[in-house]
Amino acid sequence: MGQVTDETIPAGIEPSAVEDVISTGFPLLNFPEQIETAFEQEGAYDRCRQLIFTGLFGVLLYDLFLLSDWLISPETFATAVWVRLGIVTPLALLLIVSVHFNPPTAIRESLVVVGGVVLGAGSILYLMLISDDGQHSAQHQSILLIVLFIVMVQRVRFWWAIAACLACFAIHAFGLASIPSHSVEFQISTNSVFGCAIILTLFASYVLERETRMNYLLSLRGRFQRRDLDLKSRRDPLTGLRNRRSLDEAIEACDHAGSGIEELAVILIDIDHFKPFNDTAGHQAGDVCLKRVAGIVQGELRDYSDDVFRFGGEEFIVVLRGLSMPTAVRIAERIRRAVQDAAIPHPALAPGEVVTVSLGVASAVLNREVRVGLVISSADSALYSAKRNGRNQVAPRIPVGGIIEVADRRMRFGS
Repeated sequence: MGQVTDETIPAGIEPSAVEDVISTGFPLLNFPEQIETAFEQEGAYDRCRQLIFTGLFGVLLYDLFLLSDWLISPETFATAVWVRLGIVTPLALLLIVSVHFNPPTAIRESLVVVGGVVLGAGSILYLMLISDDGQHSAQHQSILLIVLFIVMVQRVRFWWAIAACLACFAIHAFGLASIPSHSVEFQISTNSVFGCAIILTLFASYVLERETRMNYLLSLRGRFQRRDLDLKSRRDPLTGLRNRRSLDEAIEACDHAGSGIEELAVILIDIDHFKPFNDTAGHQAGDVCLKRVAGIVQGELRDYSDDVFRFGGEEFIVVLRGLSMPTAVRIAERIRRAVQDAAIPHPALAPGEVVTVSLGVASAVLNREVRVGLVISSADSALYSAKRNGRNQVAPRIPVGGIIEVADRRMRFGS
């Protein structure tokens, strides 16, 4: 049996679905299918452990009643020993072992009911009926202990608890009716008390299971909230791109995964003349410019294979996995052209001038000697060369004829 961590978010469950169940309630103690499945799967490990522990404790407690058998009816003590130790105990241990293998919910809860009702209450009924002097008739009270054990100790699911309680009530009523010394009035009175005890027990079972289920929903809500906070902490609030913290984690992951087989390319992007842009148009206009450029860069990348981060100020960094240097340079040139074609006016330059970017590209096969930091450093040197040589260009350069290719365009969509 595997254990699920508290922070795991089950697949296919949306926060809105959890909120709907919390707000509308679950009076029948069941969730929508996906949440119900997750609830049972995540709780299965602890549930089985609980049933195994309480089951062993219940068997021990059940066998200790041999002392009561010996004191109340010594003439049937040998039969009681055989019933309790020779039949009920081995079968109960077999049921406990079967729970260890984490059976489906319906089977698991049914095993609990069968173990308690058939073995526990059924054996008590049998000992009551074989007693010659009627002394064992007093043991009808111990059937209530079986009910409490099944419902409150083993905490069988509520709908199975109802079945267990009704079966125990039937056994209790049949046992009393089978003893001639018990008057009808006595039977009615005793069964009434037993029935009230069952009602109270079932009420407690309903409340406990509802609290358990509500706690699970609240834990799901907490996981979603922590996930959202975690995602926000890894996103740049202005551009929506992944931030420096996220970049550091990506670098660490790449360094650990680097096996000397897959090539890694890095593109460093810097917005040309951005400080004059801010000084002339103001920081609010500069923020708009940053967001537009960030969106353009993101739009030119593959959806699932490439990552883009805000590196700081007006700089961005693109991490391309599994791409060669020529391909990375073509992507960088495509980004440069896309920013230029967006024709974002640059207020600090001559009329008609637009915002452009300079890009530095580097690539390497990662291994113990070549780390991501070295590739970034090489890309930074290339970026410096691009800016020194006049900006609005990619370094290193490639022939113009190889810049825009149909296959390169298709690559963004994973085809």
